Amino acid sequence: MTLASGPVEAADGFQQHWYGGFGIGISRLEPDPDTTIYFNEETRSRGGKLLLGYDWSKRFSVEAYYADLGEARIGSTEPAVPGGDIGYKDYGLSALYYLFKQRDSHRGLAFFLRAGAGKMENKTELPYRRLNDTHLLLGAGFQYGFANGVALRSDLDLYDADSRLVTIGLLSRFGWQGAEEPLRREEPSSPVVSSPAPTAPSPLPSSAPAEEKVKLGELGTVYFATDSAELDKRARAVLDEVASELLRVPGAIVEVEGHTDSRGTEAYNQALSERRARAVIDYLTVKGIEKRRLVAKAHGERRPVASNDTARGRQLNRRVELHERK
Repeated sequence: MTLASGPVEAADGFQQHWYGGFGIGISRLEPDPDTTIYFNEETRSRGGKLLLGYDWSKRFSVEAYYADLGEARIGSTEPAVPGGDIGYKDYGLSALYYLFKQRDSHRGLAFFLRAGAGKMENKTELPYRRLNDTHLLLGAGFQYGFANGVALRSDLDLYDADSRLVTIGLLSRFGWQGAEEPLRREEPSSPVVSSPAPTAPSPLPSSAPAEEKVKLGELGTVYFATDSAELDKRARAVLDEVASELLRVPGAIVEVEGHTDSRGTEAYNQALSERRARAVIDYLTVKGIEKRRLVAKAHGERRPVASNDTARGRQLNRRVELHERK
């Protein structure tokens, strides 16, 4: 379902995405017979819809939809007058408003309200007349977004006075990255000396190009994408230099400290920081460093070096620091 279309990141770190999805469910159809001959024999049917939307902000999305609501069964009180079915189809455009602040990329549980306009079409062999082709659309629902850009969603849609649809389905955000852009090296106006204290952020990520001098006691920091423990090219370059230095100083013991930003639960982030520290240790072990010299520590989200309210701050917090044990 995912298409190759990149997200747009707003100033506060929220990523705007196109998304698409579908839902299946049950409809309630109650046409007005307006005669003593016909009556509503069966008003419940199976239905479904397709949707295409755009996340405009943390609170607002716009969405186009096409819905097939199934058929209502019309009975007849006169044996000489046959009954029949009336099919319902609807399409239109609506806006969604999320009732509380969303996580930066629509992850987690959210409730929303919907309002818009649509056009109803009917198909039947029975004589009928529509009073209004266009109508106001109202609705409500909830969704639960996962880290991979897929979301589970349930909707209640009121299409017209005589039709409504309850669905449950899936949607996927196109071009999902699950992370902000990688950290970029900022050229300092004067030499920068890294501090070993974990509470003092440096304006230069240690995963900058490997020409930076690596010193014991100031071994540096590698950074990670959101919800990831994979080492990127710059992180591996830093660790290559760390490994080279450690091979020349065989007695040094290194503390490998994993950290995360504040998105996700505390328990999940604790486990993620452990995976990040373990990824660094595994890489250094492959480079020839004895595992007994590498001590893993995991701090989860408890030791941020920058604010988690900004994209830049969260990037700085998704890290593993390497310190020489004194």
